[in-house]
Amino acid sequence: MAESKIKFKKCSLLPNEGSGLDEEYNVLAGAPLLNYYESITSPSISATLGFLDIDQVISRKGIFGGEYIDIIIQIDGYDDFKLTQKDHNLFCNSVRDVVTTENKQMATLDFISVESIINETARVNKKFTGNVSQTVFEILIGDKKGLQTSKKLNKDEAANSYSFVGNLKKPFDSIQWLQPKTQSSKKSFGFLFFENFDGYHFRSIEKLLEQEPSFTYTQTSKPNDEEVGAFEILQNKVTQTNDIFQNMRKGMYANRTIYVDIQNGTKDIVDFKIGEFGLKRPPKLLKDIDKFPTRLMFRVNDFATTQKGSKKKDEQPANELAVYQNKSYIRNELLFSQEMKISTPLNPDLRVGQMIEIKLPLKKGKGDAPVGSYGNDKTNDPSGKYLVSELRHLVGRQSAETQLTLIRDVFTSTKQDA
Repeated sequence: MAESKIKFKKCSLLPNEGSGLDEEYNVLAGAPLLNYYESITSPSISATLGFLDIDQVISRKGIFGGEYIDIIIQIDGYDDFKLTQKDHNLFCNSVRDVVTTENKQMATLDFISVESIINETARVNKKFTGNVSQTVFEILIGDKKGLQTSKKLNKDEAANSYSFVGNLKKPFDSIQWLQPKTQSSKKSFGFLFFENFDGYHFRSIEKLLEQEPSFTYTQTSKPNDEEVGAFEILQNKVTQTNDIFQNMRKGMYANRTIYVDIQNGTKDIVDFKIGEFGLKRPPKLLKDIDKFPTRLMFRVNDFATTQKGSKKKDEQPANELAVYQNKSYIRNELLFSQEMKISTPLNPDLRVGQMIEIKLPLKKGKGDAPVGSYGNDKTNDPSGKYLVSELRHLVGRQSAETQLTLIRDVFTSTKQDA
């Protein structure tokens, strides 16, 4: 890992009712190693803490999970990085890899947001009739039988309403079920639901991609380049590009979805071809690759959960909603059409859901570009703007780094406007 001036100011396990710990346990002396993780596909942040259990508290107290964590890390150039019970409520989900040698123990503890634990027992059972974004707010914060989280929710306003009865779904399942049914505009498809360091997010894919870059990271051949500083790319790897075979299996070029309405015994057949999506940069397809559906999907329409007379004027008819769900599915697949992994010096201000800009140097003799210049759209180099889809902070006593997974939709955007 890259060297960085950091210091653990606090690293403690906090007792919880029913856990084996009866008082705060400071593990600073145990050389803690923190692995913090976020993803735009996950409704929960998570963390792993490894440390040397000098006093063998895990064995003596019978710690098996349920504790909370308080971590404060001082990082030069940034505000303190705080994972505290007050702000994030990370709950010890498991204790594993306990190794005993002489009078010492090594242990690894896994933490997730406490809302993920509450989600397993909470159930959504009321009727919802309003705007989808407001429904998500009610499920997370407003409904007494929902999560009732105190964390912030950053949401884009949906362009449609959707009426349904919860039918005892878990809160996170209900929100993820609503994602493909949500419009941000008449021509915009796809919503994401995730948690990052700042709270929960129910965001339109298009709105996320319209953001200005929060940071610019550069790969340079100069060691300790002062102009780049903390925003240097230490390593990069393009891990995914266009995969024709996998795209065919997913039905990205052409698919057919049959929606069955069990309430009245009817069905809607929705055919999709990628040429109908209005892409700015349509892929160069093999002859007839989109002529026949390469994936057939069956889905049950959910309209039986909607009571008669509850339909609002901004709700779609059944057949339109079926088309919309299909396009939302493809929109999500397109978002992940190119993937890059990079590692950088630790930056606690990075979040999944942010846009960042990547500058990679062109190789000597590539096109007409001079040596030392950076990639652009004409040279097909992977420089440009990306969405942060996964984030991992690795922090030890002597070193720290941030690892990012970046994604870009190469079909609906260009490097100039990605």
